[in-house]
Amino acid sequence: MPRARVSWRYVAADRRDLRIDLMRGIALVMMVVAHTEVMSIFNILTWERFGLTTGAEGFVILAGFMLGMLNRQRLHKAVLLTVGWTLWRRAWKIYLVNIIIILSVLLLSKITLINTFEITHFVDRFSGNSWSLFPTTPQIKETWFNIILFLQIGPHQTQILGLYVFLLLMSPFFLALLHYRKTPWLIAGAALVYGLYQVTPFRLTASEFEFAFPLMAWQFIYVLGMCCGWYKEELLSLARTGAGKVTVTFMVICALVMMFIAQNHTNPFMPPGLLMHVISPADFNMIYHTWAAKNGLGPLRVLNDFCLMVTVYLLLTWCWTPLYRLTGWFLIPLGQHSLYTFILHVYVVLLVSQVVHFDLWHQAWLVNTLVHSVALGILWLMAKYDVAGRWIPN
Repeated sequence: MPRARVSWRYVAADRRDLRIDLMRGIALVMMVVAHTEVMSIFNILTWERFGLTTGAEGFVILAGFMLGMLNRQRLHKAVLLTVGWTLWRRAWKIYLVNIIIILSVLLLSKITLINTFEITHFVDRFSGNSWSLFPTTPQIKETWFNIILFLQIGPHQTQILGLYVFLLLMSPFFLALLHYRKTPWLIAGAALVYGLYQVTPFRLTASEFEFAFPLMAWQFIYVLGMCCGWYKEELLSLARTGAGKVTVTFMVICALVMMFIAQNHTNPFMPPGLLMHVISPADFNMIYHTWAAKNGLGPLRVLNDFCLMVTVYLLLTWCWTPLYRLTGWFLIPLGQHSLYTFILHVYVVLLVSQVVHFDLWHQAWLVNTLVHSVALGILWLMAKYDVAGRWIPN
């Protein structure tokens, strides 16, 4: 009898898409490694090595994707007002989490035995310059109230939570346009705001997150992610057509080209022997800072984000079995507890900083890889066994 053909393709066991969970797990690993600022083997694998993209973009796109996909189903059973109210309640919950993190860091900074420098300052590791993210002079009570209330202070490791608050507040409006089939207007409006920021960048709010995640730029990838989630089934069907296959092939090629470009990075902390030097530093920096800006989300970076995510999703679809056995046990629990893990990671970073001096110039590969492994291991164990899950939201 002929031997049965073994398939590695992903097969859905239930309605939850484990490929999305695994991708969120990858984004979380990238984030924890980036925020635990020592140079290890993990950096070599995650620091803009697969393209000019970071874990933060993956988080925002996947958040929009899941929100669009799930709420299209909910709007078959509930009215838009009910769904919108649920989103506003979630925005309020994340806002409260942000406030609690700020207050907890303020309290911890009063304990002389705890060194909170790494979560109360932003450090430019190249120059060594640092900026305090919390007031360094006495403040009157009204000032403290305002800077906390408007999220004007806080650890840079959790700034993106402020972005989520504003995106969730706007999400009912986005969903209304999707629900009433005004998708072209939604995309056009988001693109217009994004384009305006690229030409004349300015901040819409006074919140701290705007320095790293300007709302006018980052709303664009969130909206595109939401549209992809809303039309997930239609896009999957379209991908099986001739034109769809051509489009997907083009996106995979774009992802590979961007991966090649990324290997020519001018990252001063990366060992030169691990980088390619086909593209001159001047040309790479021009591409990077003009078209693939990190904080402002240059257009080439946005293209890279979506092309890479489609490519990874396809890879997970076709080669699910070996990749799941190799990494699923670790990445999926993190991905399924993404908010929970994100909240806890700032305290893990604080814990690590008590015993390890953060310095990206010092390349103690074995020791630093162990440091990252321990930090990730702590978060994985807590997510796996849902430690304090009753009090920490997810």
